[in-house]
Amino acid sequence: MSSSVIAIDGPAASGKSTAAKNLAKELGIPYINTGSLYRAIAWKAIRLGIGFSDEEAVCAMLKNTTVRYASPEPGANPEIEIDGTFPGEELRKSEVAGGASSVAVLPGVRSWTMGIQRDAAKHSMIVMEGRDIGTAVFPDARYKFFLTASPRVRALRRLAQDGETPDGATVESVAAQIAERDLRDSQRATAPLRQAEDAILVDSSDMTAEEVLFFMLSKIRKSVSASIEYQVPFADTDQMGVVYYANYLVYFEMARAELMRSISFSYTQMEKTGFGLPVLEAVCRYHSPAHFEDKLVITATLTEIKGVRLRVDCTVKRGDTLLAEGYTWHACLNSKTGRPSRVPGEISDLFTMGEGKKS
Repeated sequence: MSSSVIAIDGPAASGKSTAAKNLAKELGIPYINTGSLYRAIAWKAIRLGIGFSDEEAVCAMLKNTTVRYASPEPGANPEIEIDGTFPGEELRKSEVAGGASSVAVLPGVRSWTMGIQRDAAKHSMIVMEGRDIGTAVFPDARYKFFLTASPRVRALRRLAQDGETPDGATVESVAAQIAERDLRDSQRATAPLRQAEDAILVDSSDMTAEEVLFFMLSKIRKSVSASIEYQVPFADTDQMGVVYYANYLVYFEMARAELMRSISFSYTQMEKTGFGLPVLEAVCRYHSPAHFEDKLVITATLTEIKGVRLRVDCTVKRGDTLLAEGYTWHACLNSKTGRPSRVPGEISDLFTMGEGKKS
């Protein structure tokens, strides 16, 4: 489930929303701002006169609340719908933003929202941004970024956003509010704001939105690979305890299957969508033998796409020792017609998304 998520976390006004929107647009996949979920809760609490810090009252309200991410019109990006209503721009009011910060620290609220966020990523690849996506909501997300920026830059960005700050706000006052929010978010007991250990840090202080986008795309493209660990069983070896040469092609296939699964396009999913990837060519170069009970790491990497064909490179290692390397070329076929078909977007988008040109 989580392999289909690109998680973007960071503090307020760090540029994560702009980055997430741009990335989703470039990839042609949905984008979800999880902060809007907490804003929707605050929006309803305001309408009902419920105090933001009254966890019991807020949680009681949630028992009679229906929230989901849905498109307000066909083809539109998913937005928060609460009790059948799309609040839209009302969620950007400063009072709502402040309330969202307060309700977001309530453990009962965060527990309630977790399922909604996870449900939103069940059926397709998605860009999701917030403060704890890569640490709490999807801790095993394949792609994770943590955006930040200097306090002054963040204050200037927030001032430039309509409705996000009260009249008469200054850079200094907004910076102080942001610092207070950072402290509250980082010290809360449930899902505090922090960078995931495996997240890529992006300091956008001196970067344009386009530069942030291309940096993220380049990192994602480089990670279109997958590895598996495998301990050689006796059945894989010959009478001398050496792995039979043909089994390396089996190892390649095992890693390829994991690669496809990791990009949310497993062989099962491929069959459901009517595609097949028969092998056109298989090459393996042997460097050193593997033996019974050796612990191997087998890696498959998508390296090339040409029309209806794609290439996957594979390596087999024992520790730092390269035992074998090779590649396979595959043709993409329509399972119903048996005719060649262009590589599905679920695969080609991941590979080509780092190849855009700057204007």
